Amino acid sequence: MEMKRIVCASPKGGSGKTTLARNLAASAAAMDLQVATADLDPQRTLTRWWNRRGKKERPITHYEVTYDDAEALAEDGSIDPCDVAFVDTPPSIEANPGPIRRLLDVADFVIIPVRPSLDDAESAVPFMALLRRRKHPAAFVLNAVKPRVNIIAVKSFLVKAGDLCPVEIGDRTDYMRGAEHGVGVADLGDHPGAREMAGVWSFIHGRLWGICDVAA
Repeated sequence: MEMKRIVCASPKGGSGKTTLARNLAASAAAMDLQVATADLDPQRTLTRWWNRRGKKERPITHYEVTYDDAEALAEDGSIDPCDVAFVDTPPSIEANPGPIRRLLDVADFVIIPVRPSLDDAESAVPFMALLRRRKHPAAFVLNAVKPRVNIIAVKSFLVKAGDLCPVEIGDRTDYMRGAEHGVGVADLGDHPGAREMAGVWSFIHGRLWGICDVAA
């Protein structure tokens, strides 16, 4: 299986890039895939999460990469062989993509997390437009969605701009609680958040490898 690169990126800080990257990595590892993560964000939140991850959890290989070395991740053989690599990026890369441009060029998929407000959606749409102009496969994912809150207007705005994952990520404290122990919700067993994240991963998996057959 050829390695797939999935880049988690957003022009807005606090959108949930790192939460998405580490939980998607855990979901992919739960499918017995060989998984790697790469941390380009100077805050190193993903790296600290990985350092807390226990040996009893499903293995994930991790790389701490400086912004100036981002282009190296685009090169074949730059990391050990794996099935899928999730790359967490710093905010505002659409304004000055610099070394990340090459990484975006070779990304098999770009995920753009968006909090469910019109302000956040309006910030994300120009980045999606940039990706579409360069013909990069990408999708929005709504993150930190509160229960019983009507977000039809936000969803309608996003679907006019690009692909939108049909599975939303809820506003759950367990995402942060799990992060404190270096785990993703997929490591917690039968958990509502694990089912959400598995749905997002299935959406991405379908874009990369095709739709899986589901038993009736």
